[in-house]
Amino acid sequence: MANEKLETVIRNQARFLSSEKPFKLQIGQQEIECSPKFRLYMHTITQPVYIPKELAAYTLTLCFHVTLNDLEEIFLGRFMSKEKPHIDAEQYALLQEKVDTLKIIDPLRQNITNFLASDSLNLLYSVEPTKRLSDLKKAYDEAIEGSHRVAVQEENLFKTRNSYRKLAQRAATCYNIMHYLRQLLPEYVMPLEHFIDLFDSCIFQSEKHSMGTVMTDITKNAFITIYRILNDRDRRVFAIYFAMEIESFNRRQNQQLDLNIPTGEREFIISPTWAIALLQKRGARLPNEHRFWSYKKPFDWMTDEAYQNLQYLAIFFDWFSDGFERMGKEGQEAKWRPLCEGETENYPLPSPLEQLEPIQKFCIVRALRSDRLLQASTVYVTNVFHQDSHKTKSLTQEHNPHQTTSSSQTSSTSRSTTIPVSPTLQQDADLLTRQSGQRSVLLFYDDEPDEVVNFFLYCTNLIQTDSSITTPTFQIVNIYGNGANEERILKKTFNKALTHNIWLLLHCVHNNPSFLSYVETSLWELRSKRSSSTSTMPRIWLSIQRTYSFPSSLYNLCLIAYIRTPLSMKEAMTRAFSLIDNDLLRHSSKPEWIPILHNICYLHCLLNLRTRFSQAGWDLPTLTSFTNVELTSAFQVVAREFALSDQSIVRLESAHTSSAVSTEANIRPLSWTSIRYALSELIYGARALSEYDQRAIANIVDFWIQPGSIKRDFEFSKIKYKIPSIFFTQQPKLSQLQQALESLSIHQLDAPEACHLHSTNETNLGDDLLIINRLNRILDALPANTSLSAAVHQRPNTPVEDVTVNTSLSSSNAAPTSFSSAALYSFSTKKAVALEEYSATILASKLPKVLTKDQILDRARRNGTPIQSPFNVWIVREAQLMTDLVTLIRTHLQSIKAACDLSQLGTQWSVELANVAHALYYQRIPDAWREMIGPSAPPPTWGLNNFFPDLIMRAEHIEKVLTKGREKHPAYNLSAFFHASSLFGIFKQEVAHALNLSDDLNNGSLIFQCELTPRDREHIREPPKDGLFIFGLYLWGCSSDKNAVEHGISDAPARNRDAYSSLPVMHLTCVSAEKASQSVSQQQQGADITSNTRATALDIYSCPVFYKRSPERRPTEVVCELDLWKKTTNIGQASRWAWRGVCMTVKPY
Repeated sequence: MANEKLETVIRNQARFLSSEKPFKLQIGQQEIECSPKFRLYMHTITQPVYIPKELAAYTLTLCFHVTLNDLEEIFLGRFMSKEKPHIDAEQYALLQEKVDTLKIIDPLRQNITNFLASDSLNLLYSVEPTKRLSDLKKAYDEAIEGSHRVAVQEENLFKTRNSYRKLAQRAATCYNIMHYLRQLLPEYVMPLEHFIDLFDSCIFQSEKHSMGTVMTDITKNAFITIYRILNDRDRRVFAIYFAMEIESFNRRQNQQLDLNIPTGEREFIISPTWAIALLQKRGARLPNEHRFWSYKKPFDWMTDEAYQNLQYLAIFFDWFSDGFERMGKEGQEAKWRPLCEGETENYPLPSPLEQLEPIQKFCIVRALRSDRLLQASTVYVTNVFHQDSHKTKSLTQEHNPHQTTSSSQTSSTSRSTTIPVSPTLQQDADLLTRQSGQRSVLLFYDDEPDEVVNFFLYCTNLIQTDSSITTPTFQIVNIYGNGANEERILKKTFNKALTHNIWLLLHCVHNNPSFLSYVETSLWELRSKRSSSTSTMPRIWLSIQRTYSFPSSLYNLCLIAYIRTPLSMKEAMTRAFSLIDNDLLRHSSKPEWIPILHNICYLHCLLNLRTRFSQAGWDLPTLTSFTNVELTSAFQVVAREFALSDQSIVRLESAHTSSAVSTEANIRPLSWTSIRYALSELIYGARALSEYDQRAIANIVDFWIQPGSIKRDFEFSKIKYKIPSIFFTQQPKLSQLQQALESLSIHQLDAPEACHLHSTNETNLGDDLLIINRLNRILDALPANTSLSAAVHQRPNTPVEDVTVNTSLSSSNAAPTSFSSAALYSFSTKKAVALEEYSATILASKLPKVLTKDQILDRARRNGTPIQSPFNVWIVREAQLMTDLVTLIRTHLQSIKAACDLSQLGTQWSVELANVAHALYYQRIPDAWREMIGPSAPPPTWGLNNFFPDLIMRAEHIEKVLTKGREKHPAYNLSAFFHASSLFGIFKQEVAHALNLSDDLNNGSLIFQCELTPRDREHIREPPKDGLFIFGLYLWGCSSDKNAVEHGISDAPARNRDAYSSLPVMHLTCVSAEKASQSVSQQQQGADITSNTRATALDIYSCPVFYKRSPERRPTEVVCELDLWKKTTNIGQASRWAWRGVCMTVKPY
């Protein structure tokens, strides 16, 4: 509560409630008189849980939520009043007639009763009473007949009204989806008034279109509108949830679903084990009681997990029981095996299962291939949208069976009848441009303000290319400060835009809060003064960085759009290509021009995709990101080079007409070298702060910016990608090129191979787990008739946040998120071990025996190396660090065990000891231990089961090296040392002294060379005569096979799941630069002599060696560089190691 006046009033609410006479309040230097009848009502779109506690303590919070049935009536009434007003008029007239009839019937009934009850009435002897009664009866029968006629007409009008109810139900379903998206982020807000405007635009002149087309139009526009509000990851979650709701809506309409009993299919998509646990608890039956549980796995190639999931499906879902029973019969293996291999989601299911609903097919794919969740979800959404379009066509025939074919074709061509799985940039911009006539537009961005400007310009280009719309004036105002003079200029510009109907973008308006408040007030005043005849609003667009706070009332005032570079490679390429206008497209007539524009867009998106792969993509991923500034500069560099080449040809042609001699030698060819240099060194390479990243960028640029990569038959073999053929036609239209990029497969370019990496566990982005987790949060919030978890378990009053699950080392690319019920279930099933019991186990068997300080010095004196030598100083330091580390661990464990035994908890624990106990409880490595280890410390999620065996190995190897000394120890395990870089420095210093080199020339003139050996480390008994034997290094980015060490490193992914390959024993030598060059030339000559058929080259790669691979590694933690070399017949092989990001580490994490 920043407003002092408002805060004072709220804090004195008790006086307003209890006082009977007016009283005064002191606010600063002012004194105001208050009436006890004053009551304050405040409105906000913020959820109740996010109301500040300072305000919630003094207020009564009321949350108004419009139910699905209420929404249905709202939209049905809106449709009838807008599109069928005559029905409402007729209904009103009938109601009036019904009231008038009732006014006649009741008096007539009373008159007849009173007449018959009269004492003087004698029907047998008088004609007049009979005539009077006959007249009353006739009037009464006419009134009753009129009442029946009104009832029949009312029933017909009611049926006519209900014939449009499906349209209202679809609109209510679409808007109700937005309510539950707030479970992901509270900023996901769309007021009902905004959706009503969208509904009105879709039903406008609905009599010219079929009802099915109108329903699809509502669904499509609602999908695109909500889609643009969300961030990139939540858009995929929304698409799946939207498809689930649309499919559920269609199944309810066809009476295929019970409205009050959830089926559990959605929960099975989230987690099969969790869904089965819920179904088992609801049905009170065990899976092993079913006959399917005794069936044996029919195929050896099918995994046990996949078969168990299929068993669960057959036991708890009747629609799969027949297909499961047929699976073991003869001839079924050929139908099921492709489902477990390759692209499962695209392969047709066996015949009895092909007729299933889309979500049921999704469940089968989820059971078989949990690693294809993203691809399967895209196929599921596509199937649902296609099925919905067919159902709306059948709805059209039901609603209007007499519609002619020509009118049907006319309606289908005027409005799109398909819902896009991923809306294109043009679809989003076109819809937002049309909607901006009703409200202002608020564009959110994170850290790419240029994207906002480009999006605004793209929208204005759509207006300029539309011949049916008068081209308006556009203006972009960048707001940098909040000075009085600048604010005056901004207000003048803003008022001018309002007066002259200018399309105005107020860019970065959060930099001037007072001007933002002025804009908001002005727009609210304009909106309140707007009449029905002037329904359009001034086209005012605002852009705000999402991290800044802004008034929540802007959500009610403006349309929301979230602008940023898409994470998907396909969408990012489409967005990048949208920066190209017709002038740039027609800049050169060379056939290489348009393909090179494509390659630059691909190169730009490729580099950003590598950033998503974190440590696997770049050495410093947090500092390596590329925006539209680099992309625009790249276009300028290429355009300048093509312009210079074109000008040389023009000059030669003009000289030829002047009788000058022209030869092809005078034509300036394209300088690919200059283009590559500008891109790799001046533009993209300038953003990379690591020399290894710069080397990778240079090699990637060399691959994509060259004549061979812009040919029609060029194919990127790793992903089988070719430049679309439209890019090689003569003068293609810009829209055709954009459509070619939009038609690409959604997931084809999101693979690691698309950016020159290998697919390993390290390149797993974790998008599938994140999406499923966040989808689970939405399902948890649904009512009990839709959510199985809500039906079985009572929802807790507070959300489950910050649940830490014991996991081994996995990809760190997935963004952190709150855990949902499925993750909580998996955590609750883990066996809990008492802290004191675990501490006792570690103390008894998992800690190594270490030497005391005196024992360390004694062994250093007896190892044959001078006590003051650099080697002994280093190894003594390593042994002392190991002793200190084990002592610290033992002290912590003994303190925890003693405190648990004596129940001395709470405030009696120190903060450090509490942190250690917390980490041990969740099977994580405590930070205090990791800080003691130093630069080679493991990440906390590496697990204690890996930490203690590694600690024992370290202690044993350090003790062996300390005992044997420099001259006798045969091979060094680099992963055992705390500071392995010191060993390389000592070795280089020894070589320098042997060669009589000064310390100044030491670093520059000596280089390390290593040779992979086939020797087993257990069989090495003596050190080499020259150099060192080292092992314990791990190779990342490629693989190595110790059984084929003569081939060196192999351009193939690592075979194990941890994304690294253990290197064999290597012979390390340190030679001068001159001697190294001579050795290389000799090896090259030997390669040329031994190879008689194909040209060979000596592949040399300076491979960096780091302590660890995890992102927490510091940029300066480089152990050394080792030159790896081998003979190869692939001349371009040398560059591959750089773009693969090949490096070594001394630890396997």
